[in-house]
Amino acid sequence: MDEYGSELTFDLLDELARASVRGRVAADEFLASRHVGRVGPLLELLLLDRDGKLPLRALPDCQTIHTLTGALSPANNCRAIYGSSDTATIGFITAGRDTATPEPDEELRWLEFRQKAQRAAELSLPKPIAQGLMGAMTEIEENIHLHSGRPDTGIVAFRGSAEEFEFVVADSGVGMLASLRTSPDYASLDDAGKALRLALQDGTSRLSHIEQNHGYGFRNLFRNLASLNGELRFRSDDQAVTIEGVGPELVKSTLRQKTSMQGFAASIVCRPHSTGQSN
Repeated sequence: MDEYGSELTFDLLDELARASVRGRVAADEFLASRHVGRVGPLLELLLLDRDGKLPLRALPDCQTIHTLTGALSPANNCRAIYGSSDTATIGFITAGRDTATPEPDEELRWLEFRQKAQRAAELSLPKPIAQGLMGAMTEIEENIHLHSGRPDTGIVAFRGSAEEFEFVVADSGVGMLASLRTSPDYASLDDAGKALRLALQDGTSRLSHIEQNHGYGFRNLFRNLASLNGELRFRSDDQAVTIEGVGPELVKSTLRQKTSMQGFAASIVCRPHSTGQSN
């Protein structure tokens, strides 16, 4: 697996999880030589660690990672932590606040997190687009509370630099297939890949049979990415939908089977089109 380089990537996670489940590789050894760049693979590794598929502790900066995951445990509702380096600024927050009757301090921490995330986005993107992405991030985070069944497991993260902006929304909830199947409209759905694709389409929601305005949480995301170069990954159950390129749209997506993972993760990386094509 040395062909994947030294950074923790989705490609490495996919291959490592597959090999580890089959007992063909010692995952600790491969993870120990990787460093964390983007936060998307890190949070997906966290979900796989919760499933017992891959060991988060094996990362070389394991003390930092343990501090991170400890701070972001379900016991710490709406806890936020931030960090920065010479090249990037990052932030993480738990999504376990009570959205029906939120505590004032929780609302303030969520507002502060959004403000810091927007400033990080503005390092590479125009302010109006950064504002739009904050709306999209908020809508996807709200889905954790509406659909996951386990909002206490939710985490939102961002990373911003002069080249690109990334945000991630993840949880260890019931996943897309089980969520949609709670609706009479999708009770017969038995394919995780189809469920993931449906969930990304306008008007698809387990609650749409109750209120017609549900199921549009991803519309704002795709609209704000229209002029950007993006790398999107949506992961649930044993499936992943990926979209890459300028003006990413669902019609350009690719669906592939992966190792089963409890919950859902949306990872979005975007940069101005003028900085070049995605790699």
